[in-house]
Amino acid sequence: MISSELIFGVAFFLQCAIGIVGNSLLLVLYVCIAFKKPQEKKPIDLILAHLTVANMATLFTRGIPEIMFCFGMRNVLNDLGCKVVFYIYRFSRGFSVCTTSLLSMFQAIIISPNNSVWARIKVKAHKYILHCFLFFCVTNALIYIRVIELSEAIKNDNISRYKYISHIFGVRPLNETKATAAFLFGMTLHDFIYHLLMALSSTHMVLLLYRHSKQVQHIYSNSNSTRSFPEIKATQTILLLVSCFVLFYWINNCCTLYVAYSVENKVEVETIGAFFGGCYPALSPLLLIGSDNRIGKLHFIPGKEKRHHKDFMNGLVNY
Repeated sequence: MISSELIFGVAFFLQCAIGIVGNSLLLVLYVCIAFKKPQEKKPIDLILAHLTVANMATLFTRGIPEIMFCFGMRNVLNDLGCKVVFYIYRFSRGFSVCTTSLLSMFQAIIISPNNSVWARIKVKAHKYILHCFLFFCVTNALIYIRVIELSEAIKNDNISRYKYISHIFGVRPLNETKATAAFLFGMTLHDFIYHLLMALSSTHMVLLLYRHSKQVQHIYSNSNSTRSFPEIKATQTILLLVSCFVLFYWINNCCTLYVAYSVENKVEVETIGAFFGGCYPALSPLLLIGSDNRIGKLHFIPGKEKRHHKDFMNGLVNY
């Protein structure tokens, strides 16, 4: 009979393989577009490139340790290793929240009509993207620095002393101090603000799409045209990304809260939550690759570049 650990190990392995390959490919494509086809570069590419980096960091620091444990590699990380891995995981997860929120807000501003209140911001929005990322890095680094003190490697003889556990690391119970209160308040406020901004910007985009569909409905009502506007397609993709993020984020949170406040430490529930937490980093590059029509037009991949050069030289000889 196949054990649950083996099933989890295979599931995490497939998730990490798909996510790391997809995010790496997407990051390389954005870099190639920026340097070899700058005329096709979009301001939103910078946001998506940072999202791919956050996705890979999340998969490396959460998925890889689970794979190692499920395939029999126990006690690989010491206390210091667990603190570093858990801190990077929490930082990248918080950074992903901020980046997805920025992505939805940026797209909502971009598709706003030129006569709206967002017209002035639309022109200058791309100039402040790096400033936003600097702010995200500083705030997430400060908020989650507390986990370095609270996390440590799991020992078989002290599982009951942890408030929250996984296969790799445990988190000690929080002391009722001002630092602890500030830590909990910071995490709660951080997630609340960015999820609220995501909800507002997504609602704004949905209303704009509905209004646009009403305006152009009479144009195509008597024809068989299925024309797709690039801005509309990009907006629909981002709305789908935000929906997937919120769904998997809250499934992961519900599992984490259940483990943290249950009488018994049920590591299997936390593992299921960790798997759902890795679904967004693994699936988001597939959605982006499938919706970006620039990818099919790229001719600077090494294999293609050689083939096009060879065809060009053969054409010259035949001429």
